[in-house]
This record gives sequence, C-alpha cells and structure tokens, in this order.
Amino acid sequence: MVRLQDENLTRRQVVRAGAAAAALTQALGVRGGTLAQSGTPTPASDGLVEIEAESTPGAASEGELSGTIIIAFQGNDTQTFQALADAYMEKHPGVDVRVELKPTEGYQEFIRSQFASGVPEASLVNGNVVADLIQADKFVDLSAYLDRTNPYTGAPWRDSMDEISVANMRDPVSGEMYLLNLETVQVLWFYNATAFANAGILEEAQALANTEKNQPTWDQFLDWCHRLREAGYIPVAIEGDFRSFWELRFGWLARMYLDQFTRDEAPLVRAQPGDWNFREGIDDVWEYDPSDPHNDDATRVTFNTQRQMIALRDHQQAVNGPPFQALYTNFKEFSDHCTPPGWIGTTDAYPLFLTQQAAIRLDVAALLTTFEKDIRSLAEGTYTPAGAVAEGEPEATPLPGQDVSVFELGSFNNPTMEGDQVDAPARTIEVNIGFYSVPAKTQTQNDLEVDFLMFLTSPEGFGIYLQNRVDPENPNGGIAGPPIVKDVQLPEEIAERFSQLKLIGNTEKPTAGNYRARGVADYQPSVREWVDLAQQYFSDQIGLQEFLDSYQASIDRLFPEILEHMQLTEGDLETPEKKPASQD
Repeated sequence: MVRLQDENLTRRQVVRAGAAAAALTQALGVRGGTLAQSGTPTPASDGLVEIEAESTPGAASEGELSGTIIIAFQGNDTQTFQALADAYMEKHPGVDVRVELKPTEGYQEFIRSQFASGVPEASLVNGNVVADLIQADKFVDLSAYLDRTNPYTGAPWRDSMDEISVANMRDPVSGEMYLLNLETVQVLWFYNATAFANAGILEEAQALANTEKNQPTWDQFLDWCHRLREAGYIPVAIEGDFRSFWELRFGWLARMYLDQFTRDEAPLVRAQPGDWNFREGIDDVWEYDPSDPHNDDATRVTFNTQRQMIALRDHQQAVNGPPFQALYTNFKEFSDHCTPPGWIGTTDAYPLFLTQQAAIRLDVAALLTTFEKDIRSLAEGTYTPAGAVAEGEPEATPLPGQDVSVFELGSFNNPTMEGDQVDAPARTIEVNIGFYSVPAKTQTQNDLEVDFLMFLTSPEGFGIYLQNRVDPENPNGGIAGPPIVKDVQLPEEIAERFSQLKLIGNTEKPTAGNYRARGVADYQPSVREWVDLAQQYFSDQIGLQEFLDSYQASIDRLFPEILEHMQLTEGDLETPEKKPASQD
C-alpha cells in the first residue's frame, strides 16, 4: 500500500497532471534490462534529484547547427519542452526551437494535415496515432541513427538508452524503428483505503497485495463493487464517452481483456514455415504456452498480418461467437454494478474519485506522482474537467474549489476473468511509451531533428526533462515512469512508489487477436461503429447477441476499407507467404 500524507487543502500553487502514463521501477529489469543510475544522487531540499548538466567530452560544439525545430507533441506541458528548447538553443545559437504543443482532440487530423499540405512543418510528433502513415514511410526510420555517435555523450546513440527497450522499439523482422519511447507504463486499479475499510474489504485487499501478482479474480472484484455500493460508494470512477472507449479506460479494458479469450488463436495467425517474415531460430522453436505471459512477445514469435486478415475475413477470428459472448457478459455486469449512474457519455469521472464519492479508479501508475497535485487542483478551483471545452470556447472552465483532502491509496492488478472460454490469466498494459516520431523531410533537416532527440536522450537533456516534469510548480507536469535513458534516475520517493507494483505481463503489443478488440486496427469508421454499438448494449438499447452480430456485420461490410487502411490487397491475402508489395 502506498501511504500519502493526509492534509486539508485550501490555498496552494497546484499542479494538474498531464495525460502521462507510468510503470513500476523494475519493469525493464524483468525483461532483461536494467536502469542505469549515476551513483547515489542526494535529493535536494525541493525533493528533486540533482543531475549533473555538464556537456560531455565530444559534445556538439556551439553554433555548428542551424535551422528550425518545431516540437508538436500532444499535451500541454510547455514548461518541460521549453526548458529543453532553451538549453538546446544555448548550445546551438543558429537553431530556432519552437514549442507548439497540440491538444489531444483532433491530434490525428493535425498530423495528417501536415502531410496533406506537402512537406510537414512539424519536427517532432507522436506518431502512434497514424500507424498507416508510418507504414507508408512518411516518418524517419530512427534505427539508421542508432550506431551514429551521440554528440552529447560521445558514444553510439543506442548506448544512451536501455538495450532491451531499444530492441522492443524495433520491428522484429526489419529492425526499423519509427517510435522513440523513453518512459514506461503500467495500467492498474487504485482504491481509496478508507472506502475499502468502510466496506469491510480492506484486509482482503491488503492480503492480496502480499501475493505474487496482487490480482483478484473477476468474481472477487464484482463482490468488492457490490460491498462498496452497499457502503454508499460508487464502486469505480470511469468515463463512457467516445474517447474512453477508443483511447482510454474502457478501450484499455477491451484490449486487455480480449487478450484472455484469444491467446489460443496464436497458432492460427503466427508466421508459418515459408512465410516472408518467418524467423529461423525463433518461429521454428516456438510452442504455444498460455501459462507464460511472455509466450507471445515479439522476441518469441512472429504474427503474420495477412493471415490475421484472412482469419478475420473468413470468420475464423469472429467477433460474435462464444469468447466474445463470455467477455461482454462480464463487461455488462461491470457496467451494471460498478460504474457511476449514467456513465455512458460521461467525459471525466476522476473528480468522483478525488472527492471520495467513488472508491476505485482504473489508471496508469503515474497517478502515484500526480495524485496529491490533482487533489490540490480540485481544492484550489483550478481542476479543468476533461472534455469540458464547448465549441467556440477558448478554454475549459475549471471546477469550483472543493473541500477535499489527500487519502491513502492502495492498488491491485487487473482482476482475472475465469470460465470455459478463458485461455490465460489477465495481463495488463506494461510497455515503454512516448511515441516520439520524426516526419520525413530533407536529410539535413531530419539530421537536425534527430540531433535534438540525441540531446534529449543524454543525461544532460533528460535531466532537464525530469526536473521539469516533477517540478511542483509545473502546472502540467507528472512523470510517466522510470526512464530508459541511462545515467539518470527518478527522485527517491517516486521510485519507491513505483517499486511496490508488480508485473503480470503485457498486452500492448502485436498479439493474436487483440487487433479487433474495439474496432479493427484503429480504422476510425470501424472504431466508431463499435463504440456506438457497445454504448447501445451497455445502455440496454440492444441485447448481447444483437450487439455482437451487428459488430460482425460492421466488420464484414467495412472489410475492403480495413484492408486498404492496412495497405494490403486481396492479392496479398492469396499469398500470405509473400511480402506485401506495400512493404517493399
């Protein structure tokens, strides 16, 4: 259990956390990597770890570079990226670094518009929202730079980062790397210890926390929700709008829990002997083992997307059979008994948790670094609800200040569903994040932009990043989790909080069947139709089988468009052993 100091808050400079994600401290170590640390830093009086910021031998000399770099990530932490920009421009007076962060709403469209207008102006974006453009070679393959010297460390760029993490960023077949992920994330459930005590379930939850996985069963979790409701609490604070279903909390649930029901599809859609992406020494020795949470890691097995699309087309990977029936029966119980009243369509349920009306919050481990800040924000009247900006309004209106106080947090991992259709225990999202990408331009311009990334991944650059992200005066700060950048470390208190969490396995990777968890492969028309149908189902407008049959019909109707979205053709499906022409 994480103990946070109780305090009544009325007046303080507050910090509202950004949309960061987080992870536990030893995540990389479990996968075979380590977090390099520079000795034993002593926290300063403000709680930050002092990080040396001297230029290393071999660092780029001042003035040798020129041009413009535009940082256009989604988010609102201008302080951090402006600090990085200022430090970089001090080294390179000939470079103009402009910080032009973008809101999450409409971000995908913003990136697409960059390419539609010709050569993109933006230098650094979050490329994970436009996978089709990455596949179409619209972004720089960062693997080409890994062996180049990082001028801010004097060593190959790959040596600036954890080796295993770098390997996980690269395509297991081609070795290409289009997304740079510098922090780690774990999704788990946080609870109010006082609420659990009042419901008579705190001792049970604390005993579970001492087990290897800290993971209840689904039925145990539903019982907790029932007892919390009897004690007068809303069991779980969760949103039910489109963004929640696609990108956030219910979308996480859809992806994480379909994994329990589709692990056995791996032999059907894995690369077969003779396939273009079949890897000798890896795929020829792989055996299906659902008891091993790493059995379907990219280092163990390769999936063939063409075979997945064949299985989807031919209903071998259907969405209206017994596995989906069992999954959505469980989800309906969750909707009926655990969520806030009228949760479908709600955009921000977090204040229900902060005000202790709701007892549980599904979130990322970054909550351990931002919880007190969010409480203060709500107390001071600076908390801005998510999705609260009305059309035509310049900015969202903060909620009025409320009488709230910090309370004790506990946590548990994803409750594991059980039954005849379940293949394996529940896993979660445990993965490196950041998704920094560089739109392809001229070689000179791209070299400049990657040089900035090299500075960011140096101890000096990432030290600036960390100090600003955890700065209590940063109105939009919050660290996602332990960095993969070597020779830096988190403040001791934050690292200790992360270290208490436990790994259960990652689902946020290419798996056998999760690509159809909430729409198919992020194709937006498919996503939107699934969201609409799921919301109707949870609102009792349609029954279970009508929902699933309609979802299957949606996929069948949209299949030609889905195939085009994935840059595949029917000819590619006729010869899954051959590499698709779009990937040549």
